[in-house]
Amino acid sequence: MGNALLTLSPVLFPIITGFALFSQPIFEDRHIYVGVMTFITSIITFTAAFLTNGELITLWRITDSLSIAFRMDYPARAFACLVSFIWPLVTLYAFEYLRRRPPVDRFYAFFLSTFGILIGVACAGNLLTLYLFYELMTFMTLPLVMHSQKRESIRATISYLLYSLTGAAMALGGFFFFHVYGVSMDFTPGGFLDMAKITAENNKDMLLTVTFLTLAGFGAKAGIVPLHAWLPTAHPVAPTPASAVLSGLITKAGVIAMFRVVYYVVGDDFLRGTWVQTALLCMALLTIFTGSMMAYIEKHLKKRIAWSSVSQVSYVVFAMMLLTPDGIRGAVMQIAAHAMAKSCLFLSAGVVIYFTLQGAHYHYADQLRGVGKELPITMTCFALASVSLIGLPVTGGFTAKWYMAEGALGLGGFGIFGIVVLMVSALLTAGYLLPIVTDAFFPGENYDYAHVVPFHMPVNMKIPLLFLSAGAVLTGVFAGQIIDFVNTRIIPALL
Repeated sequence: MGNALLTLSPVLFPIITGFALFSQPIFEDRHIYVGVMTFITSIITFTAAFLTNGELITLWRITDSLSIAFRMDYPARAFACLVSFIWPLVTLYAFEYLRRRPPVDRFYAFFLSTFGILIGVACAGNLLTLYLFYELMTFMTLPLVMHSQKRESIRATISYLLYSLTGAAMALGGFFFFHVYGVSMDFTPGGFLDMAKITAENNKDMLLTVTFLTLAGFGAKAGIVPLHAWLPTAHPVAPTPASAVLSGLITKAGVIAMFRVVYYVVGDDFLRGTWVQTALLCMALLTIFTGSMMAYIEKHLKKRIAWSSVSQVSYVVFAMMLLTPDGIRGAVMQIAAHAMAKSCLFLSAGVVIYFTLQGAHYHYADQLRGVGKELPITMTCFALASVSLIGLPVTGGFTAKWYMAEGALGLGGFGIFGIVVLMVSALLTAGYLLPIVTDAFFPGENYDYAHVVPFHMPVNMKIPLLFLSAGAVLTGVFAGQIIDFVNTRIIPALL
């Protein structure tokens, strides 16, 4: 009973407390309630990660073969803990940011509920649960994107919905096939497909096609080409706290779903050397290059960071589809480093764009000249997150890309091509992020230093930036401990 309660609480507690905000006011200042509930959820999640034994907990059995069930295995623990570290920081930032942007009650209700749903995606014990929470996440995050209710935000929300539903429909088709050809629907390392039945009916080619469509469908949330256009559309209009978690964490829901299909539904042996592996690797490389190039030519600050997310999240997909231990190491490192860095970049952009600075509104990268003189802490955090995304040594981004390159070498000529794309993307990343930093701190001799007015950033905005930028670097400093966890807990169960 205790193990079941610990496993279910991180999922159900924030969902229930989030929807409670739609009722009568619990506190006159909702910030107290939201802050406490978010903090409690994080504590519960970390406690469950350390004390549960990975047992499958069934919440509701629909039929003999279909149920809503959760399991906090090692991949789920790793991602749930990452979410539980970042989410309270973004919530703390939101308290100040949303002070002038009502309606805050609705935003916090969906924001807190999304916290639980994202953990539900991570801890899903079977394909039905994963699909259900994947769909719930779409509908819970729609109000976050259209928070302002302006025409452009409604338009972006519709785009986000259409892309998400298209991807979900593709994944749903796979669900039906996997149900027919699966021994069970519970996630099993190595896959749960009935290979004897598939061989007897000579249906491997059909299952490969179904697997490709399922992975591409789940990839819509991760922003894989051609289902990527919602990202640069939704981010500029969403409130900055929503953009931070959409890019840093919610895009990873698509990656987690793909990871479960590859390693827990069909199994890596079923895909290794097939056209599905090659096609997904090609799609990932195309997305990496496209996202980097579009970010390089984009002038709007939040759109540039959004296009960067399109590129950087597909690094994870590329690493995962290598189907090697080094690929898994690179994917896990990239998930952690990118989540920290990208959340930090969006929160930094929120400070730059929306807060004072002599009444200016800095929406474009070429308007940020000298902003480091007025916002030194913000732009320092922006710089640290940027060097991690570029992949400079010591940072988490460097370690992730190192393992990706090592894993890609095993593919021969195609792997070399992949490494070249990664290097070109890193150069483009430096090209669209470093000029922002250099112009911010070194505006040139003709800059009017006499009119510099330092902005005293509220502490509840400063703390998240400091923690997230430090995290983007420290994931590289302590990469050895993360890799040891991957080597001893995750890889042995998969390969």
